[in-house]
Amino acid sequence: MTQDSASLDQLRREIDRIDESIHDLLIQRSALVERIANAKGETITVLRPGREAEILRRLLARHRGQFPRMALVRIWREMIGALLAIQAPFAVAVQSTGTGPGTDFIELARNHFGVVVPLQICRTAGQVVRAVADGEASAGLVPMPAGLELADEPEPWWASLAVGSGEAPRVVARLPFVSPPQSTGAAEPTQALVIACRDHDETGDDRTLAVLETGPDVSRDRLRAAMSAGGLESAGLLAICRRGDVWLHLIEIHGHVAVGDPRLARLAALREPVAHVSVIGGYATPLPPESIA
Repeated sequence: MTQDSASLDQLRREIDRIDESIHDLLIQRSALVERIANAKGETITVLRPGREAEILRRLLARHRGQFPRMALVRIWREMIGALLAIQAPFAVAVQSTGTGPGTDFIELARNHFGVVVPLQICRTAGQVVRAVADGEASAGLVPMPAGLELADEPEPWWASLAVGSGEAPRVVARLPFVSPPQSTGAAEPTQALVIACRDHDETGDDRTLAVLETGPDVSRDRLRAAMSAGGLESAGLLAICRRGDVWLHLIEIHGHVAVGDPRLARLAALREPVAHVSVIGGYATPLPPESIA
C-alpha cells in the first residue's frame, strides 16, 4: 500500500467515525424530545415555529466552511419534521389542485415538514382551515394572499380566521422561511402561510397579521394613520374583501402583537375608521436569500 493510499484510508476511517458520532447525537436528540413529550403529557403542543426559526437563525449565524448553508437548512428541517412525529401524531393539510402550480404547495410542505410527516390534500384553502379546526390535521398550508380580493368572490380563508375564538386556527409561520437566491428572470418562489390551533411565537424579528373592519371607501393612508395613532406600525395591506357594508382589510404589522396587546385596544377605541380589529396570527420574519449565499 502506498503512502497516499494509507492516508486516504485513514481519512475515510475518520469520516466513518464522524458519521457514527453524528448518528449517536441524533439518537440522543430523539431521546430528549421523547422526554420533553412525556413531561408535557396530554397538553403537548408539538409545533413550535418560533423555536424552529430561532434554531435556524442561530445555526446559520455560526456556520462556517464550504458546506452549503441551504443543505444545512434542509438537514435540520428534515430532522425537526421527523421529531414532530415522535412527540405526537402529526399531519399537515395542504391545498393542492394536483397539477401545475397547485403541486408547488406540496413541495413547499415537504421541504419544510420533511418526508415523514403525512400530508392531507385539500382542494381549497377553506377545506384546509376546516381540517385544522376539526383536528383532522395538526397544521395546514394556505396560500399567501396575493393582492386585493374581489368583493363578489367567496369569503377568503383569512376572513374566516377573524371570526374564530379560543382554539381556532391562526397563522403561525410563513414559508419558505429560507429560500436560495433567485436567478435573473426566474419566477418568484411559491409562498404560503402555516396555520395551527395555537398562538404565534415571539422571536425578536416578527410580523403580525390582523384583520381590520371598516366601512366602505377607507383609504390605505387613513388605515395607516389610525394604526399609527394606536401605536402600531403597518408593514402593508395584503388583501381586502367585503361583507355587505363591512370591509375587511388584511394588514401586516411590524413586530409581535398578541391578542391582548393594549395597542389593539387603543386602535379599537378610535372607532374611526376602524370598527373592529382581530389578530389572526403572525410569524417569524423569513430570512433573506443572502443569508444562505
